[in-house]
Amino acid sequence: MKKISKTNKGGFTLIEIMLVVAILVILASLSWIAWSDSLERHKNTQAREESKFMTQVQSQSDYVRHSMLSGTPRYSGTT
Repeated sequence: MKKISKTNKGGFTLIEIMLVVAILVILASLSWIAWSDSLERHKNTQAREESKFMTQVQSQSDYVRHSMLSGTPRYSGTT
């Protein structure tokens, strides 16, 4: 009687490799979406802070200009 031996080459099948690649692509796309959303939020926050700063500078500039034009003394900070 002939002996039938199983040969196990120990490799991965094409389906297994394709499944792993598909999972990696899905994870990479989710990471990309999260990263781009985070970057967009950062840009919006930075723009709001710059706008607030520019508003404060404009307000101070208007106060100084008004003080100089009206002849009222500016606050010197000393008592």
